[in-house]
Amino acid sequence: MSSTKPQNCLRHILIASLGLCSVFTGMYSSAVIAEDNYVVAGSAYNLENNQLIYRELYTALDENKSVRVDYMTPTGSTFASKTLIYQGEPFQPSFDFEDTRDNEFTSAHFQGARLVLTHGMGSSQNEKVIYDNARMVIDAGFDAYIQLNWDKLVAGKRLKFDFAMPTRLSSLQLEVRKIKGTESPVYDANFGRDWIYFRIAPAKAFISLFADPINLAYDPNGKYLMRFHGRSNIDGDRGGPQDVRIEYEYVN
Repeated sequence: MSSTKPQNCLRHILIASLGLCSVFTGMYSSAVIAEDNYVVAGSAYNLENNQLIYRELYTALDENKSVRVDYMTPTGSTFASKTLIYQGEPFQPSFDFEDTRDNEFTSAHFQGARLVLTHGMGSSQNEKVIYDNARMVIDAGFDAYIQLNWDKLVAGKRLKFDFAMPTRLSSLQLEVRKIKGTESPVYDANFGRDWIYFRIAPAKAFISLFADPINLAYDPNGKYLMRFHGRSNIDGDRGGPQDVRIEYEYVN
């Protein structure tokens, strides 16, 4: 069993949702972060030219067990937002996401034992109900899932889980496993040598042929996500999917 209990996962969410030990730099001064109650920042970079594409800023967990995420351009304009609500399993937050660039929205909410996935654009909206959802991991809940299963993963066990995909009104079975640092595209021999590296990929070999894996780097001191490398949940400005490297930092 993992030594990380569910309440500790919520503590991580309260402190950082996702993040690493650093300070905010550039235009996001400490005063701005404090004023808006942001505790975590993720900076997403283009994999081809290493240019900053967007930032995602997380607030602390509030009294309603919710976290707001604001997505901003490099110049500081907010173009999308998301609200995560942690009222059940730490790896199953309900959420609402809206992108004002094209009026796209997605959500995942539990209605009793039913998980309702919603995707729409403008006035068009579609829903799908998923009844078999006990093992379902939702959105940023993958971080809590890794924390809850930390000891098993570090020991070399491969774990499979279902991941909700509201944009497709479906789910996909994924597998997470620990890999050597030198096998990860986010490995840096000069920085983060002691990090723990994980890879998430489709559990079925056939699907893996058509989907690139997600690579993650964690600081074992606190089990905090440091880097993300893979397909972003944010579309590019032209509407298509984009692959990014995200560096996370937090102030507390």
